[in-house]
Amino acid sequence: MRDRGLTVARGVLRVGNGINWLFGIATLAALLVSFPLGDRLAAHLVAKYPHGDIAGTIAVVRVIGLLAIVAAVAAHQIFTRLLAIVATVDAGDPFIIDNAARLRRIGWALLSLQLLNLAAGAIIVLLDRMGVDHPTWAPGLTGWIAVVMVFALARVFQVGAAMRDDLAMTV
Repeated sequence: MRDRGLTVARGVLRVGNGINWLFGIATLAALLVSFPLGDRLAAHLVAKYPHGDIAGTIAVVRVIGLLAIVAAVAAHQIFTRLLAIVATVDAGDPFIIDNAARLRRIGWALLSLQLLNLAAGAIIVLLDRMGVDHPTWAPGLTGWIAVVMVFALARVFQVGAAMRDDLAMTV
C-alpha cells in the first residue's frame, strides 16, 4: 500500500514544478516580447513617469525578467530533486549517497534563490531612486537558515549512507 503522505507530496511537487515552468516560460516570453514592443512599453512608461529615466526603467525591468528566469531554473532543481528523494522514500531506501548529492544540489539552488533575493532588494532600492513604483522588500533570515539546514542534512545523509554501506559489508 502506498503512503498517502508521499502521494500528496509527489502531487504537490509536480504541480509546483508545472506552475514554475509556466511562470518561467511566461517570463521568458514577456522578456522576448519587450524588445520588439519596446516603443509601446516606453510610451506607457512616459505616460506614467513623464520625467523618468524610461530607458533605464526598461533595462531594469528586463534584468528583473532575467533574474526571474534564473529563479525558475533554481526552483526546478529543487522540485526535481525533491521528487527523486520522495521516490527513494517510497521505494523504502532513502538513506543513499544519491540523496546526499540531491540535498547538496537543493542547498545550492536555495543559496542561489537567497542571492537573487538580495539582488531583488538592490533593484528595489534602484527603482526607488528612479522614482518608479515598486513592491516592498525586506531581508529574511528563514531562507538563509534553510540553506544551512539543507547542507547539514546533505552531510548527515552522506555520512549515514557511508555508515550503512560499511555495516552492510560487515554482515
